[in-house]
Amino acid sequence: MTAAHMTQQKNNPTPRNVLITNVYSSDNKGDAALTSVLVKDIKRAFPSAAVRILSLESTRAGVFEDVPVQPAFMAYVLNSKKNPLLKLLYALYMVPATLGWALVYKALGWRLPLPNHLQQVVGAYVAADLIIGVGGGYIRSRKGLVQRLNIPLLLHGLLVGRFLGKTTALYSQSVGPFLGPLEEPMVAAVLRRMDLIILREDVSVALLKRLGVTKNVVRSVDSGFLLASDRTANVRATYNIAKDKLLLGVTVRKWLQGEAQVAYEKAVAGALDSAVQKLGAHVIFIPQVTAAKGDDDRQPSMRVQQYMKFASEATVVSDTPDHHDIKSMYNELDMLLGTRFHSVIFSLTSYVPVVAIEYEHKTSGIMHDLQLDDWVIKIEDVTTDRLIRMLRRLAGERAQYVQHLRRHLPPYVEQAHNTIQLVAQAYDAAR
Repeated sequence: MTAAHMTQQKNNPTPRNVLITNVYSSDNKGDAALTSVLVKDIKRAFPSAAVRILSLESTRAGVFEDVPVQPAFMAYVLNSKKNPLLKLLYALYMVPATLGWALVYKALGWRLPLPNHLQQVVGAYVAADLIIGVGGGYIRSRKGLVQRLNIPLLLHGLLVGRFLGKTTALYSQSVGPFLGPLEEPMVAAVLRRMDLIILREDVSVALLKRLGVTKNVVRSVDSGFLLASDRTANVRATYNIAKDKLLLGVTVRKWLQGEAQVAYEKAVAGALDSAVQKLGAHVIFIPQVTAAKGDDDRQPSMRVQQYMKFASEATVVSDTPDHHDIKSMYNELDMLLGTRFHSVIFSLTSYVPVVAIEYEHKTSGIMHDLQLDDWVIKIEDVTTDRLIRMLRRLAGERAQYVQHLRRHLPPYVEQAHNTIQLVAQAYDAAR
């Protein structure tokens, strides 16, 4: 039965079952947008395929935009154990047990014993004809002992698919940076096994080239450029903002440590005070991430508002809008000062001029593609004076900025529309 099933998979002209992996929390509107776009791309390219999502968010099953969601291997490591040592011990059991299961099943068709929850995950891999890692920038180092499990666990899921002989592609990615001496060779060894790696900026292309990963790499565009919303936010009416005010959107995040984070937040606050006073702006903080644990943009947003002298001219969105609601809010801005990079993308596709604060190389890489290098500042270099100059210049050059976007953005976005065809070609080649 197993050999016949695998032969049938290999002969399928189009995949019947597509598995999306490495999906993080829908509380991160950028991550949710990338998943949403990928689901639509799959349905456009493979209309008869059944789609399933493996999520890292929790150990509960659910639904995302009519697609069934179940926990990934990594979800059980991250969420079923509270003690860091127990997480590590569980990972040390789960990784070799499931990789061994995949190898034995592929070779002999035997289903080795596994706990029921792991059987359900490997079952999703076995049923899949095509596995696609969702777009994003997750294959990178993270600080902290438990966080250092991030790369091995993400690579483990990719290896299970490859050990089962499944066509495996990574959608529009940024890769790196890496901290530990073992991480780069580990990443290189696994990524060489992928059928296709789609990269969204040149820094990651250069990094993988240095690691010797080139034959399966293709350059494309961040799929977040395809997110659209037919909703209307009516921001000014909702938050009682006068029509004559310049509507300045802001996204901030917790990224730096200690005093460096405080300095970044105070620098943003000082620049926003200047925008209120000199540009007649009303500031609206839009939370791009509203995770229940750990990462919640509303917290740094409220701190920045408290640092402001003109705090009454700033509004913090306190609820938890989804990615479609968030996109509709960016549609109505006059300008954005954006740290979260998908807030930058969502604003650009609404033809809203942006100053981007870079915390990872994806920001400068993608802004460079659009010839917007002058509008990027590294988060470590942020000062009140520098942000004031950039925002005043942005306000003065809004019309030219929008004209620039109208020339350069449509052909760039068209590349994102074609990305799913790269996956279709990889599937055909693997068959």
